[in-house]
Amino acid sequence: MATGNPPGPLDFLSGDPVPVAPEHALTSPDAADRLPRAVVEDLMRHPGVDGVWIEHETSGERVVVIHYTPGGDLSRLPARVSGMPTRLVGGEPIVAL
Repeated sequence: MATGNPPGPLDFLSGDPVPVAPEHALTSPDAADRLPRAVVEDLMRHPGVDGVWIEHETSGERVVVIHYTPGGDLSRLPARVSGMPTRLVGGEPIVAL
């Protein structure tokens, strides 16, 4: 038989802070998973491009993902970036809140 109430969503406020150190934040990213700043800046100058990042396919191949807002000129986006194929994804614009 339970003698107390279940923990509430704000119970953490009554205790001391607990440091958070995710395992992936403790190691530096692989250099192959980073695009040179100039490459990212060049891609971001294209009208409609909202974001650029690298993802790993299930095969292990790295792919440069280019997020664009519909209405941008996709014909000017490269098929390969830094030797990696590109994948275009679109949808709602990425905006800072």
